[in-house]
Amino acid sequence: MKKYIILSMLFTLFGLVSCYDDDSSLGTKDVGDITIGPLEDASIISYSGNKLIREPEIETTYPDDQLTYAWYIYKEDQDKGFRTNKIDSVKNLSYEVNLPAGSYTIIFEATATTNGYAATAEMKLAVSTTFSQGFYILKETEDGNTELDVYTQNGLVSDLFATTQGEVLPGSPRNLSVGYSQAFIDTEENKMVNANTVCITTEQNKLVCLRTVDMLKAFDNSNLLFEEMDADEEPYCMVRSLASIFYFSNKGIRFSSASSENSGKMGFPLDNGGSKHVQIVDGGFGGHVYWNNTKHRVMTVDYNCVAASEIEYNTEINQDNLECLSSGLNYVGGAETIYFLCQDKVSGTRYLYLLSGGAILEIRPLNSALHLAQGDIIAGNGLTGTFIYSVHNNKLYAYNFDAETEIEIPVTGLPTGETISYVFNLYWNMGPFGDTSLNFDHIVIGTQKENTYTVYLYNIRGGQPYGTPIDQFSGEGKLKSVRYVCQLVVDITAMMGPLYGYGPCFPY
Repeated sequence: MKKYIILSMLFTLFGLVSCYDDDSSLGTKDVGDITIGPLEDASIISYSGNKLIREPEIETTYPDDQLTYAWYIYKEDQDKGFRTNKIDSVKNLSYEVNLPAGSYTIIFEATATTNGYAATAEMKLAVSTTFSQGFYILKETEDGNTELDVYTQNGLVSDLFATTQGEVLPGSPRNLSVGYSQAFIDTEENKMVNANTVCITTEQNKLVCLRTVDMLKAFDNSNLLFEEMDADEEPYCMVRSLASIFYFSNKGIRFSSASSENSGKMGFPLDNGGSKHVQIVDGGFGGHVYWNNTKHRVMTVDYNCVAASEIEYNTEINQDNLECLSSGLNYVGGAETIYFLCQDKVSGTRYLYLLSGGAILEIRPLNSALHLAQGDIIAGNGLTGTFIYSVHNNKLYAYNFDAETEIEIPVTGLPTGETISYVFNLYWNMGPFGDTSLNFDHIVIGTQKENTYTVYLYNIRGGQPYGTPIDQFSGEGKLKSVRYVCQLVVDITAMMGPLYGYGPCFPY
């Protein structure tokens, strides 16, 4: 018995030695390391001969002849794996971008041929068309009509109405706004779609909405409603709400859904009266507040466009003589404040309405010595200070509505001899639930010299323009408004940024 036990132990030892000495083929394939340096994100205008060029830095123990390369591209909504769309098999990429507007991810992959070991790096690619993303400029022509320019990374494209619609829009400019995910019928494809638009209204009561990808006319006076618009209707503005597009006119408020494909046509109006001075409350969850030109009151409408009413406030001020000069939304320190600046048409006294959560906190008579009480160019700060800007005697001032103080703001980089004709705080503020790579916050200052306008874009610090302009451009005509159009999809989550503590996505 002892002999069998000893033999069994010997066989076991021989087996262990045999396993230890085994020289498998896998053991000869040493797995080295491949490290790929970061790839910088890019923003490119499509169908313009522009190329995405990337030369990745690679650190590896493998020789060049043992590496293969591949570049892949996929869109946000793709769910079939990133290797579905291969665009090249070289190390250094030179890829001409001819893609529909949208957000893409580029993947670079380096693979060792000896053992299949691979490493990847990725980057974001924002693809736009000539019109789909940039700064839109509403301007007045020399003969008093309305035109539109757009400034993109490729420069200024002038006179979009003349070049894409065949003629200017009659009447001087009234308002420019952006309709994100507006629903309408694409007459070229004969189907219902949702797309970003710019909406322009004029003092001759003309309205046009243009799809920003290609300048296709989505709406005008003839087709916005279910029947042609009455001749006495005064279109004021269109704005993106929580999940809808709201349209304000002297006939009241109408809306259409922006969360599904539909005709986009507007039904019966709610209430009567309105204006271009409209602000969103709590990202649209609290509806909108607006100045009613007919009733001379600040009013509110819910996000379903079911009920509109005057915002009650006990005051001895005769509001019947007031007209609204400016409005804005401020989101600082997690608190949302909306203002309406109004002026008595008889006495000239200006009153500052301050609102929070859709309720009036105060109607403040302004001291006539304040520049805010005298300036003719007014705009509010959005995200970085409790300021309302005014231009008086060609100088820029900031009124702190919390501290009730006013300071002059020096502006560097403006040439002598030009008149400040426009001020606005323009920003794109997508929260962390979306793509934040395009976020910015600028003070926009426009100047006018005869029939030439110049727009200066400044970084902002502490609510004030900081340093010299980071960009500038010029065009022909009288500057009236500048709005930024982003090609990203704006969904309900993005609109509700104020409820999550991130502030509004964009200003009205």
